[in-house]
Amino acid sequence: MRVALTGTPGTGKSAVGRELRRLGATVIDLGALARRSGFLGRLDRKRRTREILLGALGRFLDRKIPGGTTVILEGHTSHLLRVDFAVVLRCSPPVLRRRLASRKYPAEKVRENSLAEALDAITTEAVSRLGRGRVLEMDTTRRTAASVAAEILRLARRAFRGAARYRPGRTDWSEDIIRNAGYYSRSRGDSHGGRQGR
Repeated sequence: MRVALTGTPGTGKSAVGRELRRLGATVIDLGALARRSGFLGRLDRKRRTREILLGALGRFLDRKIPGGTTVILEGHTSHLLRVDFAVVLRCSPPVLRRRLASRKYPAEKVRENSLAEALDAITTEAVSRLGRGRVLEMDTTRRTAASVAAEILRLARRAFRGAARYRPGRTDWSEDIIRNAGYYSRSRGDSHGGRQGR
């Protein structure tokens, strides 16, 4: 079984991935793999990121991941690869803005990613590809990475049966767009925040 651990940058994927590894899960950091194995494409100078070559990366994973094993693919493009389930980490946009600013993200990139989160961009994309029944959302705003990782592992061991409380649609940050309309109107980029870059 392949599980995508995905979400807007800043929602906690790396921290949750570390905790999953500590608990014994097999986790592949797609960004690190793409850099190490040459699956990065052209440089987006504006966003200071490189596009991940998803087709080549997917074919590589198909060759390398043995059948019958449970693997968690960590990265904000993981839901675009061949997976059985996707766990989308979510975070309140005001908290997300603080997290990204503390990482020294450029102001425009903070706005783009905050808008993508408020618009449910990754959840919508994952549901479009996998169907609502194979996508879960977990709000990391006030949860520790350890508790989120433990819950993901518990659900994965049951092939995500009994995960109804995490089905898409329960997390709604759209009010943040209304409350901060002036802030978002300054965003010149698209709502995806350059998510295929790294």
